[in-house]
Amino acid sequence: MAEYFLEKERKVPVKGKYDVIVCGGGPSGFISAIASARAGATTLLIERYGFLGGTATAGMIVDFGSIYDGNQVIVGGITHEFLHMLEKFGGAWMRDEKTHSMVFDPESMIMVSQEMVLESGCTILFHTWICEPIVENGVVKGVITENKSGRQAFLGKVIIETTGDGDIAARAGAQFEFGHGSKDILQPVTLEVIVGNVDVTKISLDAFKKIKTWIAEAKQNNEWIIPTERFFSWGRVIKRGEPANPKSSFFFFNATNVLNINGCDVEDLTRAEIESRRQVDCLIRFLRKYVPGFENCYPDRTAAQVGIRETRRIIGDYILKREDVLSGRHFDDGVVPSCNSIDVHDTEGKDFKHEFLNPDAHYEIPYRCFLPKGLDGILTGGRCISADYRALGSTRVMVVCMPIGEAIGIAASIAVKENCTPREIPVQKLRSALRNAGMSL
Repeated sequence: MAEYFLEKERKVPVKGKYDVIVCGGGPSGFISAIASARAGATTLLIERYGFLGGTATAGMIVDFGSIYDGNQVIVGGITHEFLHMLEKFGGAWMRDEKTHSMVFDPESMIMVSQEMVLESGCTILFHTWICEPIVENGVVKGVITENKSGRQAFLGKVIIETTGDGDIAARAGAQFEFGHGSKDILQPVTLEVIVGNVDVTKISLDAFKKIKTWIAEAKQNNEWIIPTERFFSWGRVIKRGEPANPKSSFFFFNATNVLNINGCDVEDLTRAEIESRRQVDCLIRFLRKYVPGFENCYPDRTAAQVGIRETRRIIGDYILKREDVLSGRHFDDGVVPSCNSIDVHDTEGKDFKHEFLNPDAHYEIPYRCFLPKGLDGILTGGRCISADYRALGSTRVMVVCMPIGEAIGIAASIAVKENCTPREIPVQKLRSALRNAGMSL
């Protein structure tokens, strides 16, 4: 029989009332906060860390994909503005002006995202954990938080769920899917690392071809403890103000891989952090021994958290499907364009599989994917939106999560102005606003 402790009932002071409350300051969250505030809604952004960016900064996923479908740039608005602000600030390398694909320094992203949010008029609350949603008759009306100041309540006309794991929506009673179909099997998690003192002059294209061979040799010598036998991605990071010294450069690595982790379970997360840092040590030793240019490298910085690829997928009024992505489907209520491929990592950690859209094509995410079935007063963004697990392989990344943020931020502001729930807003008004911002809808 389980043992329980009954907490004392207590009064929680209402610290503030806002039009819109954004729960989580990751790529979707901070963009939605900017969009909402710029549209005139009083907006509060609550973030558990002392900085914004989420997976991009705390998780150090520093590689931004393409917003070009082979024919046109399909994403405009705040995402497009942010990318150019980041490049102008320094610490970002735009690899291709047409696609807007880039690698960036996480410290630069922290500064640019923070200043853009503040300039929008949005209020930021750092170092704050959201404990519970406030729900009345199936309508989410606020959140209860915990921080150094104690327990506090914040009330909002619209709540934006951008926690990544769908924590607020799930605790409010939203239905969700988990894992691959009927199996609670999740993609592996990865801890990013930035490596310093790399001699770029010694790195050849040939090295990319030999990685698998070198890993196989290291594995045979009991020098490789990482389940996968390849790097998922790696490349040079140019830090803001970094001296131009190719013999002492920085590289990012997406290479560690911890299996069977439930990102909603604290014991699993603890195990993931411990194991992934052991794998980083293994990676550094491997690079020094086998890869030319890395003989004297060192771990400059590891991410503050492991990168989670999937947990809850909140069931919305529509579930985006793999076929919708690959066929380049458009919807009457489509609000987010994307040309991103489907990227699903093998649950056994061996590799990952890409499925690509047709050339010169993009798909749309319908607004209904952001409306949790059976709940009002709340919009979901980021990787917890309503999608099947294969479609999630396309929607979970920054290049999609950021325009999702703009769509739901504007939607929230419309709901406030129209004095209606997010489900009741005139969707064509939202589509028109997004087209005017440069979205290809």
